[in-house]
Amino acid sequence: MTRHDRNKRRSAAPPAAVAASRLRAGLFWTVLILIPLLFFLLLEGGLRLFRYGGNDALVLLREDYGERYYQINRRVAQRYFSSDEVNVPDARGEAFAYHKTATTFRIFCLGGSTTAGWPYQHNAGFPSQLQARLSLLFPHLNFEVINVGISAINSYSVLDFTGELLRYQPDLFLIYMGHNEFYGALGAGSTRGIGLSRPFIKAYMRLERLRLVRLMRDGASLLRRKPEAAGGHETLMENMAGDKMILPESPRYRRARADFSANLGEILAVIRNKEVPVLVSTLVSNIADQPPFESPFSPGFSGQAEWRALVEQGDRAAAAVEHAAALGFYRRAAALDSLPALLAFKMGQCQRALGDPLSARRLLERARDLDGLRFRASGEFNQIIRSVCAEKGAPVVETENHFINASPGGLVGHALMHDHLHPNALGYLLMADAFCHGMAGANLLAMASQWPWERDLPAEQLLEEAAITPLEEEIACQRIRALTSRYPFREPRLLQAVAEPEYEKVLQGAVQMLFQRKWSWNEAHYRVADWLAERGRHAEAAQEYRAVIRVVPGNYYPYLFLANMYALQGRGEEEERTLLQAAALSPNLPFAFAKLGVHYMSRDDGRKARPVLERAIALAGNSRDFTSTDRSRVHYLLGVALAQEGDYAAAKREAETALQLAPGEARILNLLQQLAAVMPSSSNP
Repeated sequence: MTRHDRNKRRSAAPPAAVAASRLRAGLFWTVLILIPLLFFLLLEGGLRLFRYGGNDALVLLREDYGERYYQINRRVAQRYFSSDEVNVPDARGEAFAYHKTATTFRIFCLGGSTTAGWPYQHNAGFPSQLQARLSLLFPHLNFEVINVGISAINSYSVLDFTGELLRYQPDLFLIYMGHNEFYGALGAGSTRGIGLSRPFIKAYMRLERLRLVRLMRDGASLLRRKPEAAGGHETLMENMAGDKMILPESPRYRRARADFSANLGEILAVIRNKEVPVLVSTLVSNIADQPPFESPFSPGFSGQAEWRALVEQGDRAAAAVEHAAALGFYRRAAALDSLPALLAFKMGQCQRALGDPLSARRLLERARDLDGLRFRASGEFNQIIRSVCAEKGAPVVETENHFINASPGGLVGHALMHDHLHPNALGYLLMADAFCHGMAGANLLAMASQWPWERDLPAEQLLEEAAITPLEEEIACQRIRALTSRYPFREPRLLQAVAEPEYEKVLQGAVQMLFQRKWSWNEAHYRVADWLAERGRHAEAAQEYRAVIRVVPGNYYPYLFLANMYALQGRGEEEERTLLQAAALSPNLPFAFAKLGVHYMSRDDGRKARPVLERAIALAGNSRDFTSTDRSRVHYLLGVALAQEGDYAAAKREAETALQLAPGEARILNLLQQLAAVMPSSSNP
């Protein structure tokens, strides 16, 4: 059969046969495509079923004692870090109301470790201090200042979070970001970077929500992980630094700058599209006391020996307090190569010593900007913040200027900063002040001219109001010492002890128990408070309980301890107010009502005591922790209150119940004797 005959025969095949053949071919290819797709779908479903990678939702819905509330997921950073890593940064896990009231003003604070308040654990960061301050200025409003700051994240993560947070009725966004653009998650020089353009990075972030992609990411992380990382010996800074030498205008520098500008612009567009106010802060860093981490020469520079000789001469002159001569040697070195950041830092220190703070500041800022290891944002990033905000119509909070104005000679250093970029408690107070004035300038809450600044307090009182205790300062001290003892710092920063020797030992021990996860943060404060109370230092103990209340305001438990401290100080009004707060937070539990009854009876106020004691008795069955001794005491006190009102029969019944719960109790027997003596006479005409 010829080819022509075969083709003719095929063409003569019935249409049904052709259609069936095409259908079989289509089914074959469909199945061929669907099998791997189905495999991956089943694998993704299995990984989700077994909760691989954990829950990385930004906001979680919680419920305690029948009360619903939202909470920022502590482990949300799992989106950007491999699950096998030991130093994945946590969010603070702050809670906010499920039902937002008409008087609630809800603020979300976004950014990295400075926003999180590091090296403090609670209360000292600018969001906490801002909340305390706003509550003083506008006591009729309920402020929810929710800290969404996480160490080692940058503008990509903030962009990722912003759209999600818009679902939760925000009244204001506060943004402090920019220092982590190089070494934060997905940063241009980070070990968590993927070296792609911005559109690809954004696409990758969406794909990373798939558990299958996360599995592949974690596998790749295991293959490239350093041996020492398995033991957790690296600091987060050390772990995140990939490219440790990023020169100005290098490709990585330009990429980080461009990505930051684009991400900030998109963040502002997304927020303002929903007509929510937003304030963006300029960045602050320690220029006066933090030398550059890396100081590279210009590429191809061959005169390093001569340069080093001149710098050594300058160093000897500076050590001999001959700063003018030292500056001369440094300038000669700069004529050979001015790129090394350390040279600019040394020249700035000379100008500082010679009493020329303006020249010193220019040189010290240049040293920061030339630092090859870019853990501090260059001054150019503040320019980007100002220009992008001007373009998008968003107000800028000039935090940098606040710090400059508050620093000796305008040189920001250790007076306000713990390390290279994290403020101390006073520095965080200054940040809160900057945001507070930024809100006023934007006419939020009231017109700028109507802000009640007369209610403001001096700095010392504001810090006390924020409940920053010596324990929190000790946490910061130990964290700073640990950080600066490792790469990239050259020597540890040892902060001054915050208390007398015996108290300091107690604080150090509490912090170690906290770091070893043997105590919770709350328990550490309770233990320190117990030590203080045993020594009659009731005001200091009260401050520890106030610190816990500021972190968990919905928990009645620390209010009871605080009330005890007020009682021991003879501060009856504060005791009563605190117990009423505890009762409002635990309306179905007996403890606060019982203590209120004790408080009123200590003042011979049976009229006020009676209803709260009756309430405590009615609720006694709701708690196993309310012991028979507790119930006996409440019945006894109610009996006394009733006797004061002249209801002797009811008083006798309560006293008898109290005696059944505590047989032989002397004071109960005494009350029954008194009642027996008075009841017959009361029945006479």
